[in-house]
Amino acid sequence: MDDINYNEVLISGIINVITDTDSKYIKFGLTTNKYALNEDKKVYVSLNISRELFNSYQDYFIKGNKVFVKGYLNSYIDQNKKIQSFITVTDISNNSNDIIKKRSSPHIRYDPDGVMVWNSKRCESIPPTNKELAEMEELLKDFK
Repeated sequence: MDDINYNEVLISGIINVITDTDSKYIKFGLTTNKYALNEDKKVYVSLNISRELFNSYQDYFIKGNKVFVKGYLNSYIDQNKKIQSFITVTDISNNSNDIIKKRSSPHIRYDPDGVMVWNSKRCESIPPTNKELAEMEELLKDFK
């Protein structure tokens, strides 16, 4: 028998809290439904996401938003010798297909200053130099 272990988690839910602990991870919580027949109970899940991934997808992080998350189980023993479990996020989206079937398109959002962000890279315009302007004018003169 093979000794294969799986630790991947797929979960969806509503963001209920976001906590910036000033470490390399941002903590947030999801509320989801208990997976059982004929039961309407809520489950609360604690998750950690790297600051870099959080910054890439920060437009999803609004309390009340529904998100789909891929990650892995993680835990530690606290000072009271109790096991604390959480999910470390490796991907997040507001579209389940992005998580299950992989992203097929870029993630586009706008920073608060209005600059477009394309797959985590700011798309800021850089004004051309006078030399570059002259070159462009020369190339376009036949079309004017």
